[in-house]
Amino acid sequence: MKNIVFAGLISLLMLGCSNHDHSEPHIQGGQALAPEEDLRETESITLFSENLEVFAEFPNLQVGHESEFLIHITRLDSGYSAYAGGPVNVVLTVRGNEQAKTADPTEVEGIYSLVLVPEKKGIGRLSFEIEFHANNEQLIDNHVHIYDEGEDLHHHGSGATGLVRFTKEQAWNSRFDVMQVSTDSFSRVVTTSGEFMAMPGEKQNVVAKSQGTVLFATKNLVQGKFVNKGDELFTLSGQGLADNNIMVRFNEAKTNFLKSKSNFIRHQSLYKENIISQRQFLETESEYINDSIIYYSLKETVGTDGMKIFAPLSGYLHELNVSEGQYVEPGNLLATISTNRVILLRADVPQQYFEELGEITTTHFRPAYSSRVYTLEELSGKLIARGASVAENNHYMPVYFEVLNDGTLLEGAFAEFYLKTSPEPGHLVIPVTALIEEQSNYYVYVQLSGEEYQKRSVILDSQDGIQASVASGLSDGERIVCDGAMLLKTATSSAIPSHNHQH
Repeated sequence: MKNIVFAGLISLLMLGCSNHDHSEPHIQGGQALAPEEDLRETESITLFSENLEVFAEFPNLQVGHESEFLIHITRLDSGYSAYAGGPVNVVLTVRGNEQAKTADPTEVEGIYSLVLVPEKKGIGRLSFEIEFHANNEQLIDNHVHIYDEGEDLHHHGSGATGLVRFTKEQAWNSRFDVMQVSTDSFSRVVTTSGEFMAMPGEKQNVVAKSQGTVLFATKNLVQGKFVNKGDELFTLSGQGLADNNIMVRFNEAKTNFLKSKSNFIRHQSLYKENIISQRQFLETESEYINDSIIYYSLKETVGTDGMKIFAPLSGYLHELNVSEGQYVEPGNLLATISTNRVILLRADVPQQYFEELGEITTTHFRPAYSSRVYTLEELSGKLIARGASVAENNHYMPVYFEVLNDGTLLEGAFAEFYLKTSPEPGHLVIPVTALIEEQSNYYVYVQLSGEEYQKRSVILDSQDGIQASVASGLSDGERIVCDGAMLLKTATSSAIPSHNHQH
């Protein structure tokens, strides 16, 4: 009897399930959702012109059903920034049927919206007409699918792995840019190190011309100070010195000068009256000239305190080799002055690159104290010499360049050099700013759609500090992040959540 009752209950339950209405709305979170909303997935298209990028998101287009478009427009001509221009006209064309609407700007600059109800099914054309610099640019997608009413809608993912979502608003509000990869000419590069040096003639030593105690002309005479030609730097005082006292020498020179001058004037009159011989007069004249030279040379440099030392040229005190109160002998180095106007670059090339040495034409270089990479051309530089031999106790061959210092190059600093040969065509060239280095491997972020980027490994041929030649990993025409790649690296990437149109 129990078995009969149980079988009856099972039959009732199965009958109740078979009579259930599958068209009833599904309940989620206390709200009824239409069956249509469960099926329609968000689509997106990304279109490019030379100046603009259009990224549009919308539900699957279905005949007779509203689809709300969110259209993101980015300027490519002046950095990756939001478009803030005139109206945006959207035209959907399916089998000769044309539907045109104007998108309205939203509260967020660069984003427009509209609602479109497709009238025919099929593969259509969706075009965006945008006013740009008094001209109309038209960006077109010729493969938009419009489904029939009641047709099953299937969402197909991109299938790509390692995706990162970075919204347009994030890109517009940060330092970010995207570029299209193309082939270009690129040079073979020899990477090495070297040093900044002073050009001959642009640096002079200041030496002591007598013995004495060093007195500084000013209290702020320090290394790095700029001095003008003729500025007083030091005084060499002979006070307290028994031998070779400069003041004693000056007084002796003055006395000898006054004495020989008096003799010369007196003998000049006597010679005119034929009282003395010509020989005697010439001896007096020669003595007077010699004493004059000694006296006036000392008079220009010797004051009441001692011998004064002046700057031989305008420039910076590159080195200060003495301290105040220090005793020096004639010929001792007091200071070195450098104009710092012209810098000699010396790149030390390893011997294995000897065959390439004759092909080197220019260089890029990065000082050890800076992240900036300089080009030879921006500093009006030129190649002046290539080493033809290896110096003793040095396993490198020097290559010398001359540049005008823009005030940022420090004499004596070390630098990394990218020595370049003549450019060769057919290279896939990208900026170094696009590269992310991880454990000696290089990566770039490739733009797959408006807000989706893929991290991709690349292999480089070479790089010159500003640009790099890619051997594999990229194709001509792909778009990569050329500025702001670190922003994507720090973004959450694992699985991209579905976009809900909330900006």
